[in-house]
Amino acid sequence: MERILLRILAATIILSFNPPSWYAHADEVWKNEPERTRVRTELQWDWGHTYSGVAIDSQPLNRLLSSILNTYRFTLPVLQLERAISYRGSSSRLRHVVGRMLNGDNVQVGVIGGSISWGHGATKRGEKDWFSHFSKWLIDAFPRSNITARNGCVPGVPSAYMILCLEQSLNHEDVELVFVEFNLNDGTNSMLVNPQVQSMERLIRRILELPRRPAVVLLQTPSHGQAEYPLEHPKHAPGVEYKRFYETLEDAEGAVAQYYDVQMLSLRTALYRLAVFKQVEGFLWEQTFWDIHPGDQGHRIMADLAVYLIQQTAVGMLLRPFGAEDEEAFLEALPEPMYPDNKAPDAPMCIMYDAFKPMVIEARGWEYLDEGIPGKPKVGFIATTPGSRLVMRINTDRSRTGQIPDSRVSVWVQHLKSYTHMGIAQFRCISGCQCEPHVEDAHIDRRVSQLYVFRMDVTQSAQCDIEAEVLSSTKSGENKFKIAGVVIAEGSSRNYLSTLYLDGNGEFGMAEHNGNREQLVRTREGLTGDIRRLLRTIRSWYRR
Repeated sequence: MERILLRILAATIILSFNPPSWYAHADEVWKNEPERTRVRTELQWDWGHTYSGVAIDSQPLNRLLSSILNTYRFTLPVLQLERAISYRGSSSRLRHVVGRMLNGDNVQVGVIGGSISWGHGATKRGEKDWFSHFSKWLIDAFPRSNITARNGCVPGVPSAYMILCLEQSLNHEDVELVFVEFNLNDGTNSMLVNPQVQSMERLIRRILELPRRPAVVLLQTPSHGQAEYPLEHPKHAPGVEYKRFYETLEDAEGAVAQYYDVQMLSLRTALYRLAVFKQVEGFLWEQTFWDIHPGDQGHRIMADLAVYLIQQTAVGMLLRPFGAEDEEAFLEALPEPMYPDNKAPDAPMCIMYDAFKPMVIEARGWEYLDEGIPGKPKVGFIATTPGSRLVMRINTDRSRTGQIPDSRVSVWVQHLKSYTHMGIAQFRCISGCQCEPHVEDAHIDRRVSQLYVFRMDVTQSAQCDIEAEVLSSTKSGENKFKIAGVVIAEGSSRNYLSTLYLDGNGEFGMAEHNGNREQLVRTREGLTGDIRRLLRTIRSWYRR
């Protein structure tokens, strides 16, 4: 019982929501043991001499691309690797970045998604999760290129959140290859026109419009209940949710992938035939998933999909070098949205820490300080004296997004709350926009210091000036107030944070974005970031 309670507690921390009602049933059926979902090395294979008979300028292909083709062992059979590429398209952007890695250029790679790509389900995050497998191989496969791979995933959030805070998860000015994994967190919707797929389109547009024109790869995972056996199957357990092959947003998002010519990989398609139809040992659902998350074997298979895509792109570059048509496709502007008026704002929305500093046009009695420790900064504008005045200038114009011009836009102010030293500040719109004044008390009784947000609804303006003034009233006896940034909603009808904070305020609990947990970054020199603190508790499962 203690073991089960520990699992549930840790899963709640990571996912930021309670486990589904069927979690306990699944845990009884498939015990969460590393042996059950271990990597099956006996199933692994490599290319061997497969490409030795293919030559370019009399040089065997497996020799020309030896570091790419001969440095990885697959688990998934080759036919399933091919089936898992749901959409390949022209791959012009992907061919461009693979060409740069072949040429030895510096390249930044990122992944955004939820708890799966964050590493949940793997016994050792930073080593056995799929993105770690992939990034280690990528660095070895292109030895002349300095590759930086950043895991910017945030457990428990959908694509609608990442539209807002994309810059907090990617090196947005330099990233050239981005994997996107939100299928599980976005849920399901039977309507052809639905908000989840519309959010995915806006997120893809945001990534494609980044300065380096990055390639985008959608990595789709099974929806809730898809990595389960059918109701009539002897392995189906009563009370465990089951969804059929087609009950997923994946296929609707396939239209988005085709519309924008971004590649799409499917873990569902990779495993379904082996797990359900043929019931092949080593690929059964209980051997690849430990609940809704892949285990070590499932993560390794996800890495298989990404590695195979890059390998085949590299082979294709030798057979058909990057040419004028690829260059033209790489440089062309985005088409109008697939869904009418489905554009994201062209101004930053999640403006935090150093990025927030230029937004402050006046600060009397406020200082920009770092209250953190080395490697874990906690910066923001801080005032301790009543009458201290700060003015931030933000862009709330949503005219390009199809929002009603007279509608208001929510501005979520990120500020510190603590049980000691904190005071009260008043916020009001003073120029360019209008809003109701807001008074916020930064003192709380709970003995924590944590980033919170509160909501102000303001009129649309390209230059909206909001003033923050520290008041003399206080509950703590002191007057400290700290502002870390703002999150500006996409519009009145696209306001994801309002679904989280129904009362208009609450704890900003995205640990990867609030400074409480570092994101993992891998380079040729090794791995940086937090892989220990929270996972000490989780790893204790596997030692019991």
